[in-house]
Amino acid sequence: MLIEMVRFLRGYVQFDIHGRFPERFINITSRSGVRLWNPRRCGEVISAAMYMSDYRRARSLARAAGVRLSVREKRGLPACAVRWRGRMGIAVGAFVFLLTVFVMSQFIWNIEITGLDTVSESELRAQLREHGLYIGAFRPAIDSPGVSRSVMLDNSKIGWMAVNISGSCAGVEVKEEATPPEIPNAREPANVKARRDGTILRIEASEGTAVIKEGSGVAAGQLVVSGVMEDKLGGARLVRANARVIARTRYAADFGVCDAPRLLLPDGEQGERRVLYLFGLRIPLSGFAAGASDSASSERTDLLRLMDTDLPVGIVTEHVSGWETTAVELNENSAKELLEKEAQLYELFTLSRCTVTAREYTLTHADGAYTLHAVFDCVEDIAEQSVIGTDEGTDNVRIPRVGRDE
Repeated sequence: MLIEMVRFLRGYVQFDIHGRFPERFINITSRSGVRLWNPRRCGEVISAAMYMSDYRRARSLARAAGVRLSVREKRGLPACAVRWRGRMGIAVGAFVFLLTVFVMSQFIWNIEITGLDTVSESELRAQLREHGLYIGAFRPAIDSPGVSRSVMLDNSKIGWMAVNISGSCAGVEVKEEATPPEIPNAREPANVKARRDGTILRIEASEGTAVIKEGSGVAAGQLVVSGVMEDKLGGARLVRANARVIARTRYAADFGVCDAPRLLLPDGEQGERRVLYLFGLRIPLSGFAAGASDSASSERTDLLRLMDTDLPVGIVTEHVSGWETTAVELNENSAKELLEKEAQLYELFTLSRCTVTAREYTLTHADGAYTLHAVFDCVEDIAEQSVIGTDEGTDNVRIPRVGRDE
């Protein structure tokens, strides 16, 4: 393959050898250092090939050998250049094309990020851009290890990152920082207290002594399981109490809305704009009119795709919808429906750790506003460890000595 490429670049001649002794010509060219290949007999002549530069010397050698040479065909780049010398536009176009491909290959066309879980991809791309890695960046100027170190210093959620550049594509591999769980000191004595008011249903104590009976009511901060345990000899020792305190609790919340709220509603006006996306640059191709007062926009990016690779060239279509502020009159039913949805969101996010067993809604109307009073009956674990000696002090804990009456 390499030899054929060299022959094409240098150019060669396919010729015929006429005469009584063509073998003598082949021997003379071999002794003279003239390269000749593919000799074949075709009837009374022998055809062969040699470089164009050697063919000029071969004419004098043919006269010495008593043979005559005739050109059958000229091949290679020099022959093509002579053939197309009157059409310079083709040569210039080919040169410009090759130059464009070479120049464009020096820029980043695509960035692929893998390994993300909790880190925002848009946030990471913005940080990569701050440190010189973005679509359209000059590839030789990118310091891959430096970009990795800088981004890891800026983003504490990333524990390891590697930037691999292959051609015009950059691959970013990320491993997020694993947050170690908070492990309490098992040797540090603690009590279990109630985190909030409630009625105890059951106590599941794996360590410590329960001081409240099941079915009793407790207040927030009240001791439920003590970290002071007595041994068989009547002495006492401090342990880290651990227990699940399942209790029935109650939550109350108020949600309000005025009877004539002003809402943003679509006004029917829409606009569209097309933008040329070229290596990170956004060049507007058309304009649009925004909505009356406020507007909401969305966009769709259509990139050129070649061999399953997105090229940094495409069209971005932006859609804009106009919005206007409109007063809406609420009645009792619509207000209750709206406020109950807010109560459901409150239950979903605020009471996510609880099991809601019952809920009660009360709607009232006063001073031009509707108010929904919501009460939630829940079952939850209200246990909360409290280290002995930090909040109540060690002086309040009396430890009897073994063999001594108090």
